[in-house]
Amino acid sequence: MRNLLQCSAVLLLSIPLLAQTDKPPAAPAPASNSTAHTGDAVLSPGAGNGVLTKELAEAYFKRAFGYDPNLQVHVASVAASAAPELYEVVAVFSTPEGQQVIRWYVTKDLKHTIAGDLRPFGADPYQGDREELAKSAFGATKGPADAKLLIVEFADLECPSCREAQPIMEKLYAEYPNARFIFQSFPLVTLHPWAFRAAAYMDCISRSNQEQAFSFAQAVYGHQKEIESIVRRTGDDGKPKVDDAEVTGRLRHYTETSGADPANIQACAELPDTTARINRSFALGQSIGVTGTPTIYVNGRLLGNPGAVSYEALKAVINFEAEQAK
Repeated sequence: MRNLLQCSAVLLLSIPLLAQTDKPPAAPAPASNSTAHTGDAVLSPGAGNGVLTKELAEAYFKRAFGYDPNLQVHVASVAASAAPELYEVVAVFSTPEGQQVIRWYVTKDLKHTIAGDLRPFGADPYQGDREELAKSAFGATKGPADAKLLIVEFADLECPSCREAQPIMEKLYAEYPNARFIFQSFPLVTLHPWAFRAAAYMDCISRSNQEQAFSFAQAVYGHQKEIESIVRRTGDDGKPKVDDAEVTGRLRHYTETSGADPANIQACAELPDTTARINRSFALGQSIGVTGTPTIYVNGRLLGNPGAVSYEALKAVINFEAEQAK
């Protein structure tokens, strides 16, 4: 979020190369057999561990940033971090301009804090995520299976930022025909109620025809606003809801326009096995630190939202990683 980056809280951050999306997060949805999802950000479900509590963390943020009446901080979780010497606090910073999820790390003696994200270290810091993605990413794929350059995009078909980044991804597909691209579904169902079903349809299409899966995604992105206007309804209680029949109708329509059989794909999308696959896709993103959509990894290197910087800057990193792979 552009304006929030001006506040004192965010000046403390160790900012990644490409900024993440900045949509409002939301609480996990009570979906059966599904992983907890959030609206464009992932909030760890960890609770207070008995030493560093949410109450203590909230007291810290109130004392540190209480001078700004336009800034509110909500502690979403407190948990152990990947680094054994640190606790992880996930905090949601809210201003009138929007919201941003920031991870804070607190030392075990509760005397110091660091804002930002933990980054891998070493002569080849991206090796772990590179190997994990090469082994576990299974979404719709373009390019040769033995490519030295692997670009994995975690995306949500209902996500406006993903739609806006789609032309950039299309340019990358064209400019790097020898790279392997994987579209890995990361549906944020609390904010995007039909995203999980769209991911299921795309997954089923990709299992029989990769090009049709990308055509389906392109069609959904191209009509995303139209779909939203059609499927959103107001319930008898005055609250917004989604018309399930309309969602199914639209997804079947774009399945057909992609060249796939809508009846077969719908049947596949409704299978428990497909639900498990989408949950596994989401869990993969969580396991390597995806915090928003769209997020891309280039040979394991986290770049974030491809639309957040210039295309030339994006290409410079991709070309560098391609050289490193040689």
